[in-house]
Amino acid sequence: LVERPLDRYNGTFDAIAGFLDFDFKLDNLTGNIGFRYERDEIFVEWDVANFQGRTGSLNRDYNNINPSVNLKYELDDRNFVRFATSISQTLPEFKEFAPFEYVSPTGRVTKGNPDIERSNVYNFDLKWEFYPSREELISVTTFYKKIEDPINLAQARGSAGIFQFFNTGEEANIFGIEVEGRVGFLKNEEEENLISLTGNVSQMWLTQDLLENFQYNSKTKSSLQGASDFIINTAISYNSKKEREFIATLSGNYSSDKIFALGNPESFTSSDTLFNEEIIEKGFVTLDLVLSKEITEKLTARFIGRNLLNPSIKQNQDIRNLNTGITTNETVLEYKKGSQLSLNLKYTF
Repeated sequence: LVERPLDRYNGTFDAIAGFLDFDFKLDNLTGNIGFRYERDEIFVEWDVANFQGRTGSLNRDYNNINPSVNLKYELDDRNFVRFATSISQTLPEFKEFAPFEYVSPTGRVTKGNPDIERSNVYNFDLKWEFYPSREELISVTTFYKKIEDPINLAQARGSAGIFQFFNTGEEANIFGIEVEGRVGFLKNEEEENLISLTGNVSQMWLTQDLLENFQYNSKTKSSLQGASDFIINTAISYNSKKEREFIATLSGNYSSDKIFALGNPESFTSSDTLFNEEIIEKGFVTLDLVLSKEITEKLTARFIGRNLLNPSIKQNQDIRNLNTGITTNETVLEYKKGSQLSLNLKYTF
């Protein structure tokens, strides 16, 4: 009996960065202009069975000068307009580089791709802020992001059913609008809010062009993997504002459907009929609760409940029957993350 060697990979990441900032103020206009130099070096080596010759390595060396501009204009003492723009980058993780096959508890296999490259990101934000009071806020933000060489998880070609990371397009574009609010209720004698409600709602329009390797069934564009186009976050908090403070926060989140993995053609010559559709993770709601109470001057108790609703998370895919030509939407994976309950006691000496 010959024992099979273990699959291994090792990675190192070295970053050196420097900043140069200029701050200025002209009447109601304040701003900051900055430059960031960064040198990143990524080295990954592996010894895995699914790579020809088992062993291999890669070295990526990136040098960047990324500018940024932040401006704030004061309309009056309660209204402000902000503008920000910057250039940044998204570096692949070690697991996205190394051709190491990770098998999840559900049996799904994911591996990295030594050929992927980093993504350059161009950011633009325009924001209006209004402060009805010291503790309250209403804001509206519009934003745009351009991503060069976007990285996505996609189904690799072949019958193995492996998921792999790729630069799937030349460019991705994201337009969005976000509305945020923070209001207070039930004030005490010092006019402090005992109950506060916060929340933000985001709507995004996401699109990327698909390289020829990922085009199928006349599909040349797609959304971005892992990104929901509609997101809601909200929280309601109570703070007793007393000597033995009691704080309670109930927070919730909803994210709409998003792509778990892009689809792909199984055959370039028959990409209109032989292909795998993208896998969609259905939207779901999460709910968290945090309670904190100062029992004594030095002793504090804290209860934390995470993912209290424990929703089923479903991943669906359109499956086409080659014999009948009928397409049906099937659930290819369903699971729950589970809830977490914890009680902590903190004593300060």
